[in-house]
Amino acid sequence: MPPDKDSTAEVVEEAPSSGEEDIAGNRPKYLWYRGVFFNATIVGISAFAAPGLWNAMNSVGAGGQQTPYLVMAGNAILFAIMTLTCLTGSMMANRFGLRNSLVVGTVGYVIYSAALYTNNRYGTEWFIYLGSAACGLSAGIFWATEGAIMLSYPEPEKRGRYLAYWLSYRNSGSILGGIINLAFNYRGQSTGKLDWRTYIVFVVLQCLGPACSFLLTPPEKVVRRNGSRVQLSERIPDIEELKASIGVLLRKDFLLVLPYFIYVAWELPYNSAYLSLYFSVRSRALASLVSAVAQVITTLLFGSFLDWTKISLEKRAKYGFIFMMSLIGGCWIWGAIVQNEYTHHKPALDWDDDGFGRGWALYVFWQINFSLAYNFGFWLISFLAREPKEIVRYMSVARAAEAAGQCISSGISSTTAPLISALGVNFALWGIALIPTYLVVRQIGVIHFGPEKLASNTREDDIDKS
Repeated sequence: MPPDKDSTAEVVEEAPSSGEEDIAGNRPKYLWYRGVFFNATIVGISAFAAPGLWNAMNSVGAGGQQTPYLVMAGNAILFAIMTLTCLTGSMMANRFGLRNSLVVGTVGYVIYSAALYTNNRYGTEWFIYLGSAACGLSAGIFWATEGAIMLSYPEPEKRGRYLAYWLSYRNSGSILGGIINLAFNYRGQSTGKLDWRTYIVFVVLQCLGPACSFLLTPPEKVVRRNGSRVQLSERIPDIEELKASIGVLLRKDFLLVLPYFIYVAWELPYNSAYLSLYFSVRSRALASLVSAVAQVITTLLFGSFLDWTKISLEKRAKYGFIFMMSLIGGCWIWGAIVQNEYTHHKPALDWDDDGFGRGWALYVFWQINFSLAYNFGFWLISFLAREPKEIVRYMSVARAAEAAGQCISSGISSTTAPLISALGVNFALWGIALIPTYLVVRQIGVIHFGPEKLASNTREDDIDKS
């Protein structure tokens, strides 16, 4: 049965030369509201309202609750469901289109925030599990869809900067969230939970996500500044799409980088539990603000480096990876020293206390490390794809791996086991991911060039043969 050509399918990357004309001989007209920057902004605002504000709540430790155990149990459910929905992300894009998938993907975050509000104010526990399940269903679709858009819409030579631009919006959600957290909780000098009014603001702001997502330009209407367009793949049956995604998952190159994607988000539940157990409410609110600002700055700088054409692609990949993983490893050594001390003598640190800065700054660095690893992982995926439509599939399976890692890590953090054990697992995963990922990274610019380069070489070969 032939595919339905009228259906909006997953986006794939076209690699025309600058100023390429259409069949009628007319160069596509650039319109700002159909350009890459506008659509990257729409995805960024949606990310700000949905996962950005979600991160803001969790960056104060366990969703702002007094202890991390209930919220971490809910998050384990959330990420277990997300593992499945991320794997079907390419199927959703294939059947319903990117805009509809993006809208659906933002809804569950609102329900999750409402669940935190009712638990904080009224002690309701069942809603935490229901809200987590709802968020898992929609967030997996959102994760896969937003990444597919941000890897497919921009020009290849601008991808690193656009990834950083998009992630800046996500982190800006944490910045605004940090300001809100600090405004409502600046008097909280002891450990405990956030003021319940904090969550009302979050719920209202997250309602912007679905409304903003409707403004996304369908991929067939996007025109880049150089006149090139985003090409559409024909819709294929869902079973074939699922088989193709599984095929990507089983590919040798992806199996080598799989530990990296499992590691990327694994550390977040531990970081959240660490902050909630050892620091006062207002110092947690301050941490959510400062870490978000630091993430925006560092990802923009890192993204600019990854796009710096004065250095070869091969060297950018190697140098960026080595710098990032060295920084992460150094912070885990620092963390092991601090966590061992806190395990034996549990503190309740406020920003006026002696020894506050050492442990608090460590949390900020952990958040920076997460953003750098996140940015690099997406950048890496864009070069591993062998054909344009594989970008969406790679994104789906990579984000499923992230969700699976965060699910297991949340489950570990939901218990009363010593946090030094969770830190040890994080440190071990960093070591496990280091070598196999580097074996793939060193081939970027040597074997792996991404679908744009392959398509360009194919056209040149066709010209030579003719």
